Amino acid sequence: MISDRCPGVLRLHAAADGHMARVRLPGGRLSERGLRAVAALADRGNGVVELTSRASLQVRGLEAHDAGPAADALWEAGLLPSPEHDRVRNILASPFGGRHPAAALRVDDVVSALDRALCGDAELAGLPGRFLFLVEDGSGTLGRQRADVALVACDGGHRLRLELSGRPTTLDAAPTGAPTLALDAARAFMALRGTDAGAGWRIDDLPDGPARVARALGGAPGEAVRVTPQPAVAGTVEQRDGRFAVTALAPLGRVDRTTLHALAAALDGAAATLAVSPARTLTFVDVPAGSLRRLTAELEAAGLITTADSGWDGISACAGLGACVSARVDVRAAAARRALARGARTGPAPAEHWAACERGCGCPPSAPVVVTATGDAVRVERAGTTTSVATVDDAVALLDARGASR
Repeated sequence: MISDRCPGVLRLHAAADGHMARVRLPGGRLSERGLRAVAALADRGNGVVELTSRASLQVRGLEAHDAGPAADALWEAGLLPSPEHDRVRNILASPFGGRHPAAALRVDDVVSALDRALCGDAELAGLPGRFLFLVEDGSGTLGRQRADVALVACDGGHRLRLELSGRPTTLDAAPTGAPTLALDAARAFMALRGTDAGAGWRIDDLPDGPARVARALGGAPGEAVRVTPQPAVAGTVEQRDGRFAVTALAPLGRVDRTTLHALAAALDGAAATLAVSPARTLTFVDVPAGSLRRLTAELEAAGLITTADSGWDGISACAGLGACVSARVDVRAAAARRALARGARTGPAPAEHWAACERGCGCPPSAPVVVTATGDAVRVERAGTTTSVATVDDAVALLDARGASR
């Protein structure tokens, strides 16, 4: 079986611009102390920090020997509670955590309990680094995510339904028992994976995996809980409790150390909580009305987007030329030209991803517009059609001319 090479903090990934550390954030949650620890780690690297499609942070430009100091600093900040479980703490949750008006359940406690129980089980440290958990509060603000094990709020938030690889089951639990149900599913996957020769990293990699895991838990396929995806976008939302949530967009999913320090100061000043989302947004929740104007001004001063329908909304790119050895062209510069072109991506614009090679790293699920640099051309996929052009400049021109935002 091929070795699991997913990076973490203890095992860095060698990239073209140095070594990279991936910092897992269960539920996307990040405290002021955690922000400052990540900023200090970025000071050791090249200053670039990426927000990933799994709501993690990637610190770039490190040296190989930075793994030890990084682990120490992140442990002190509460971001590495179990070094053995570093690469398996992959837990997504709505950035609002159940505070959105469309949510059925506050899920912060569920996420925390799931993370604690995961880190408390030595066997589960052997999960593949690609295995993904999800806690859905019923708001749909996570967008379309396909997790291996999902807990989806149902019955008015009184229960959480188990879904496996996006497929519903008949199994559910109360919020207090839901973390146990999720981890039982992960253990069942590991048991089945051990009996299948050449089994892969995720439940879908097993033959009839979702049904087999459900049966191992005494359940069966069930009826879907209908959630309309409505990913968090830049802007302000009034929470269910009357306080506010402010979502800011990081252009192309990147921030620098200066921005991180500014975010930490803003978080402290607003007496709020911060969450990263798979849409590469930063959401401040529990913001008092009196702090809204100052917080928004501080985020904009830090170079973040705080209003919906900007050209940056929904556009993403991989690490690109100079950061990845597989990159063929500078897709980040091309994506930035798309975002900044006047009127080219007015809203609501569809998700658009630019990839510098065929691996397509960081591509959102079912992105309607995908631009990929291949060995001899640049492929533009849009609305079920594929067009090949010679350069990324040609791809920008093609999409601008076709009005890809329409």
